[in-house]
Amino acid sequence: MQVRRTDNIDPAVTNFLNELSAQHLYPHQRTVDRWAGIEQDLGHYRACRRSGNKFASRLRGDDLILLALYRLIYPKAQASEINAFLYRANYGDPNFRFYNPSCITQNEQRIGLTRKAGSTTAYQALLPHNIRKRWCYWNLPYPMGIADCERRFMIDLDECGIFVETANRKHGKAYLGHRVKEPGPYSKSEKWNLLLAICGEDGIIGAPSQRWKMTWLDGGTTVDKMLQFIQEILQDIGHATSNNMYCFTMDNLNSHTNVGVVALIYAYGHRVAFRAPYYPVDGAIEYVFNSVQNLLRCRLYEVTDGPSLIRVVNECIQSITDFAPYFTNVGFIRP
Repeated sequence: MQVRRTDNIDPAVTNFLNELSAQHLYPHQRTVDRWAGIEQDLGHYRACRRSGNKFASRLRGDDLILLALYRLIYPKAQASEINAFLYRANYGDPNFRFYNPSCITQNEQRIGLTRKAGSTTAYQALLPHNIRKRWCYWNLPYPMGIADCERRFMIDLDECGIFVETANRKHGKAYLGHRVKEPGPYSKSEKWNLLLAICGEDGIIGAPSQRWKMTWLDGGTTVDKMLQFIQEILQDIGHATSNNMYCFTMDNLNSHTNVGVVALIYAYGHRVAFRAPYYPVDGAIEYVFNSVQNLLRCRLYEVTDGPSLIRVVNECIQSITDFAPYFTNVGFIRP
């Protein structure tokens, strides 16, 4: 660039530079012209970033940081809402342009964001006292929490409602312009109640993890049903000893926290630890219910009425050999 700025160049120097250029030891004239253009536009001719001839994405810099922060707070936001937020954040910038949805998606992928099914956390779960209860549940020893409880002695229980149409699949394929139709359950059917308890011990083929279940048709989970179910479990596991002391964990449903239910468990010498309110994510049983629902949909064509539904549900529960991974997934790290 210094030679280029020189007005009068010695012909001998010019010939020498031409020889070097022929040997690829001196920049070509087009390269020097490109440097001159960069200097005119940017005020310098430093080396550019090596991009592999790929165009730079428009959403970068501060806007990309703002996008990441906005997704952190509003993970279910749409592209139009993101554009509105970025516009307000760049208020007064005459060069701001709204981003295409595809541009937003591509840049979200750059920072590791992927599209997936979402869930909703109740507002009450984020109250300070409920956050504190959850912390105590996972970090303090019994009776304040389960930090010192072994996974193989944990029994998680809960109830759910199932219908015949629970097994119905929502998606299918048909020719363009035609509906996906097939015979199957359509109208609202009767509600079956499933009360299920699972144990966190390691299960193997031939010796699966312990499980207990109860199904009925009328009404919900009353105290009488809960007492009957807990009595069946206690008769199975027996009275507690120094080497055989179980800990029941469940949510704070009224029938669960009933003094009669708790007293029955204490009478056998076992423990009870209630999960923090509004945190079903901490219950291994919730993920088992999800697995049962998926297995039930795989056997859609076997379900036509209530009896066939219960038969298939029982077989789906029996097909799960090991419940230990479900407990490990939610945070029970003590084997």
